[in-house]
Amino acid sequence: MYDLAATYWHEGKNPQAEALLNETLEIERRVLGLEHRDTLDSMTVLAGVYDDEGKHAQAETLNRQTMEIEERVFGPEHPNTLVTENNLAVAYYEEGKHAQAEALYSQILEIERRKLGPEHLSTLTAMNDLAVVYGEEGKYALAEPLFSQSVKAAQRVLGPEHPYTLTFLSSFGFMYQKQGKYSVAQTYATQALAGYRHALGNKNPNTMLSAADLALAYVSQGKYTQSEPLAREAMEVDQKTQPDDWQRFRAESLLGASLSGEKKYARAESFLLEGYQGMLARKQRIGAPDRYHLDLARQWLVQLYKNWGKPDQAAAVAKESD
Repeated sequence: MYDLAATYWHEGKNPQAEALLNETLEIERRVLGLEHRDTLDSMTVLAGVYDDEGKHAQAETLNRQTMEIEERVFGPEHPNTLVTENNLAVAYYEEGKHAQAEALYSQILEIERRKLGPEHLSTLTAMNDLAVVYGEEGKYALAEPLFSQSVKAAQRVLGPEHPYTLTFLSSFGFMYQKQGKYSVAQTYATQALAGYRHALGNKNPNTMLSAADLALAYVSQGKYTQSEPLAREAMEVDQKTQPDDWQRFRAESLLGASLSGEKKYARAESFLLEGYQGMLARKQRIGAPDRYHLDLARQWLVQLYKNWGKPDQAAAVAKESD
């Protein structure tokens, strides 16, 4: 039952996974007990399903329960405990509880450095995660050196095109995007996209996520002819590979923003409307930090109507509450 539920999860069949895991967990708690490793494994996977479904509060509760048991049974520095602690930090981050996420990631990083060394993959991942939180908090002076260390170490230890290296590079670039340093964001996004294309291929979701990030850096600088083909590529691939994912609608918004910037207003409108409304309908699946993209989609739609000479539509969209 557990294996089938985990398979459902990896296939993206979250409702089936959630239902089967709840049934499995009820039996394990009753027959094996709360502290049995199988019970804890089911709790961990169910929390992951909750996160994927955007049920971050439920994920937080379940991860906290699991962590408290693991700290008691295995100890606070056991690998299983640290995995759950990281999962809890992810839930905090997705809920916008940055102070709680920062505290947990700092604790994890201290333990990983001491037990595994400064260049172990787990240590570098914790370093990147903490840097991401610092960036969300606007603590750029703390985020930048951590990002730099994690990227350089990963490039040396794992290789320049390892998926984790490229993830760290993308995160570093996106910090600059949110900081408004768009040309620097463009540089990092360009490097990350080239690495993803070569290592994972053009159809991989991470490749298209990176293409969308680069398109956003171009849109932010008014480089619409450069952003349009990237946004179109990301949208077309996402429509085939993840048609119901909010990232697909983010790509549509980016394509609409590109066309709007080129003054192709009629063509831009359909993409901007579908992109914005698609993200809005899936808002609960979008973590608090990523709602930045939903805000941008609304702004681009408002700007389209203003530039198109349709102030009433612009005002109506501007007044909408998400």
